[in-house]
Amino acid sequence: MKKILVPTDFSSCAVNALNFAVQTARLHPVEINLLHVVDITDRFYSDRLDLVRDELKSISKEADKNLSQIKLSIAETESVAINTFLREGSIEDNILQMCEELEIDLVVMGTFGINGLQDRIWGSRTAGLTGKTKVPLMVVPYEYNWKVPGKLLFATSYFEEDKKVLREIAGILEVFKASLDVVVFTDEDTADAALFLEHGMNMAEYERKLKKHLNTQSLATTHLSGHEFEDTLQDYIKSNDIDILAMITYQRSVWDRIFHPSVTRRMSYHTIIPLLVIPATKTNN
Repeated sequence: MKKILVPTDFSSCAVNALNFAVQTARLHPVEINLLHVVDITDRFYSDRLDLVRDELKSISKEADKNLSQIKLSIAETESVAINTFLREGSIEDNILQMCEELEIDLVVMGTFGINGLQDRIWGSRTAGLTGKTKVPLMVVPYEYNWKVPGKLLFATSYFEEDKKVLREIAGILEVFKASLDVVVFTDEDTADAALFLEHGMNMAEYERKLKKHLNTQSLATTHLSGHEFEDTLQDYIKSNDIDILAMITYQRSVWDRIFHPSVTRRMSYHTIIPLLVIPATKTNN
């Protein structure tokens, strides 16, 4: 991992995400790119374009000042250099575009806590970006307090062997020198006895394959079952001192996203630790 993109609206949850990136840079040499987008998508419908132009000019000037202050403050207090970017237009489009332009390896964004409306709006934007980036997205909860991650949990309902996904996990493990827990979840409400038996029997072989692919022995697999994926994961996280949760997003149709919301996206609203969202290279039916 060489380049991190941190979009910000200067809210508290965005600042917390930036701190995650800065503290990561102190452990591992990465380039931090801080992006603020002046969202003009809601202003095109005004019949007073002269006022819109004046407003945008004032907003951009203030944003540029904020970016400069943040850059200086981090250089002085953390000894970490960052690049700053100010763009106009759609926030989502600019994030995706800059990922391509700068060849970003990881996007880091905050998700809302209890700190007011602005943080909640930004947190919703973070959730909305889940599954749309071609690179992993690290979702940092507002109430999360930084500590060096020592244990990462990779949670899946399948015996995932996507090489790109495993490379992303290996990269994060290397950055933080962390160990890895892997859980394969079986839904007790939908799975039959044969599926339970199959999952249980496959765990040892899956662990062997993962150790080979990830080139690590610091790995343990668990067959996890329950009635609700999110609740079962949260219990496991608390009981096993997990520091980062990693999950996969699969490409799906618009109608499928509407009627069957992504579990990973739901977790981005409720996670109590940083959530690493990794895009799969294939669809999942």
